Amino acid sequence: MPDFASVTLEAIADAMPSFGRTLILTHVNPDPDCLGSALALREMLLAMGEDAKVVCPTPPPQYTAFLPTLCGLTAEELTPDAAEAFDTDTVCAVDVASPNQLGDLAAYIPRVRFMVDHHGRGEPFAPFFIDPDAAAAGEILFRLYRMLRDRGRIPALPDAARLLWCAVVGDTGGFQFSNTTPETHRTAALLLEEINRDAALTGKPDTAELCRRLLAVRSLNDLKARAMAVRNLRLYRGGRLAAVLFTTDMLREEGLTEADLGGAVDIPRSVDGAAVALTLRQNAAEPRKFRLSSRANEDVDCASVCASFGGGGHRRAAGCTIEADSPEEALALAVAAFSAIV
Repeated sequence: MPDFASVTLEAIADAMPSFGRTLILTHVNPDPDCLGSALALREMLLAMGEDAKVVCPTPPPQYTAFLPTLCGLTAEELTPDAAEAFDTDTVCAVDVASPNQLGDLAAYIPRVRFMVDHHGRGEPFAPFFIDPDAAAAGEILFRLYRMLRDRGRIPALPDAARLLWCAVVGDTGGFQFSNTTPETHRTAALLLEEINRDAALTGKPDTAELCRRLLAVRSLNDLKARAMAVRNLRLYRGGRLAAVLFTTDMLREEGLTEADLGGAVDIPRSVDGAAVALTLRQNAAEPRKFRLSSRANEDVDCASVCASFGGGGHRRAAGCTIEADSPEEALALAVAAFSAIV
């Protein structure tokens, strides 16, 4: 992968009026930060008179399904098939740390004009703006939003603010995670003020309702996935390492898909005494590939371990893909790698 130059948010703001029809790429299994940030960027471009489309390489998890509806979209409009007919002038990526996170959308990499991300470890694949101190990509996109408003390029966009609120709330676990900073709270305060002022006038969701939808509402499939995680929980290193393995056969038996597993990482992470929690998910289309998500309750460098498998992320929250001949082999590789640091 060649070296790419860093760009400033000011440069991105300067260039946005010339973007034309813009395709915004997200990562596989897009979380609220990824999806909310991408959709908010779309709202900004639409407000500037540009056309824009967000595309996800895999279906968004069910618990994020309400996010597209905040700006009048359906999940079907975010599929790669829907993007094929889009006559694209500019391609960008949001919250994508490395090429392998793009899945089948990696074919667009040669056309990516810039990428915006907040992961400290990754593999830039285009000119980039990366701020590892930002709690969420949504925090960076909020800066861009304020910049464009201060320049008079766009008006207040309460729906974009709602999307950015969900992005920040999602990646901080409702401001519980260690990535939450004073700047995160300042961002949240400004978003809360704008959203709730608009909600009082329009009846659209306020910040409390958005948090309820994001953090408290669970689909039946999500609850089934969590129950499966409890049944298959494994502990290592005297309980310091907690892991759950999901195979395609297990999901098939319960009538679940990988998209239903977004909240399952909460189960191993909630184990008393666990320093690191792992979830490993087999890829139905490519059974030798297993998606690993890691979360740390202590100051453990998950990103360095995931980087050794070609992934990336934050120090205490990172992911990668492991290739192995069997689910047990993949789990053994993950456990061996993380056992060295807990």
